[in-house]
Amino acid sequence: MVNLQTLNKKEIGVIAEHITKDLSIFVIAENGEINKPANGGLRLLHYETDLDCVRDGFRLAKLMKTKHDLYSTGFSGGKIVARSSDISSVKDKLISITSELLQNLDGKMITGCDLNTDIFDMKKLNTLTPHVLAAVDSQVDASTTTAKGVIGAFEAFQKSFNYDLSNGALVHGCGAVGKIVASELALLGIKTFVVDKDVEKTIIPGTISLGNDRKWYQRRFDLLFPCSVSGLIDTHIAPFLVDKKGIISAANAPFSNDIIPDKLGKSNVVIIPDPLVNAGAVIADSIERYSPEAWNIATPERVYDFVKDAIRKKCFSFLSMLQSGLTVDEILELIKDEKNPIIGKTFCK
Repeated sequence: MVNLQTLNKKEIGVIAEHITKDLSIFVIAENGEINKPANGGLRLLHYETDLDCVRDGFRLAKLMKTKHDLYSTGFSGGKIVARSSDISSVKDKLISITSELLQNLDGKMITGCDLNTDIFDMKKLNTLTPHVLAAVDSQVDASTTTAKGVIGAFEAFQKSFNYDLSNGALVHGCGAVGKIVASELALLGIKTFVVDKDVEKTIIPGTISLGNDRKWYQRRFDLLFPCSVSGLIDTHIAPFLVDKKGIISAANAPFSNDIIPDKLGKSNVVIIPDPLVNAGAVIADSIERYSPEAWNIATPERVYDFVKDAIRKKCFSFLSMLQSGLTVDEILELIKDEKNPIIGKTFCK
């Protein structure tokens, strides 16, 4: 494995690892500035191989780098990915070993919740290491923060395009983030369909449950909100989405490859890139780290409003430039806030 702790070049690589028969953990991060720690969640999945785990970590760390750069969070890109065939049985070991890895890295990496890790896991981790940012012991909920940012992106979409949305929106995945996104859309008067493999999770007031409809993509709707897994939109599903008006993703990397969003974009489907949309939690992390006094006295609603406003403004800028004819890559490069004040520091102003 490439170890970048001693390299001067600014790259993403494996900076710490633990490999055993029942559990493998890889800390993958950008070898950035000393005062700019890497930040990314702790993800635990049943990857087929360690190589699959590492590849996913690199992909996710690069997405986190883009997200941090876009919003000037004061962090660099990173992710902790763990592999086990028996997820429930390794939780205690995962927390214990991850704490040791983080302690040895001495602040180079900070983590929080991700797939199959939650706030309770972060509370345990935080008793072993200080290198955790997940609104631990705070009334601010990380999932709500992410969901509010998704709604901010939707509001930017509404402001930018005078579309008839009478066919409604479909929220795929009704977990911690998806259920809030769906509920907020319903409160805004949007006809909202919901799908989840756990049918009970689709019982959300004001929404229309489609249960575990495996052919959800054949339904009639205007907007898609992926809130479930990465790679949801593959080459089979994508052709059914060419008549949709937009895709606003709470999930990281909702497309199975980079060709799909390009083709959908050429079919006039408006896609707001996921690092722009789902940055709510890292913006909250930035406040927690860089404005701790303001964080400690702020109400959750103030944090949520701050996040929603920041993401709404950034997405509106993106959509305005998209309409001017610039490519997605050109726009993302133009709207990075790397040299702007750290967003967390602006919370108290």
